[in-house]
Amino acid sequence: MDYLSWRNEVFGMPSGSDPMTIQFSEQNFRLPSLVIFDYIDRSLVDSEIHAIFSIEQIGAGLLLIYSNSHSDLPYCYTEVGNEARRIKGIINLRYLYSNFFNRYCLFPVNNIEEVNTERAIDYLCYMFWDIFALCPENATSSMIDVALKVMSSVLQYKNDYCIVSAIHGLGHWVLDVPRSSKILQNWLKTPTTSHEEIQDYARQAMTGYIL
Repeated sequence: MDYLSWRNEVFGMPSGSDPMTIQFSEQNFRLPSLVIFDYIDRSLVDSEIHAIFSIEQIGAGLLLIYSNSHSDLPYCYTEVGNEARRIKGIINLRYLYSNFFNRYCLFPVNNIEEVNTERAIDYLCYMFWDIFALCPENATSSMIDVALKVMSSVLQYKNDYCIVSAIHGLGHWVLDVPRSSKILQNWLKTPTTSHEEIQDYARQAMTGYIL
């Protein structure tokens, strides 16, 4: 199965379909894990995806790739290839934010407790580090380093939704990786949003106990 066929299967579900019900083709199941990992990376920089598929299809496809309750694909980042390959994949998550979340997750953040997550892509953005397979317990120190760099870089966005996603992720990592709190502390010195509730959320996340 070539990349385009894989991409069209992952992102081409009819709008309104439940990603939990997708049945991959036999060809897809037979793909080597390293090939799938390469296809995932390629999809993050594939500009045709935005022209061919609807936002609903894109959100559903990304859920399939990154939610470990929807498929086994997220485990590429923790179980496939050697450490160097996994690090490359984690670094490439910056394209998930820059090319997808920053582009489509534009709802105003009025209340952290009521973040708009009705669309699949908005839900994934907010909950990404909650539902993604990668966590400090299954990552090497180098994998943790690059994951923190991704989250730290997202804090520099002007998109409040993306900022909340990064804060959420860092908050979940604080107890296992204390320097996550330092990243938030430094960000609060020169925050990239004037939204006071988001700044308060960062302070709360520094404790490791967040929504």
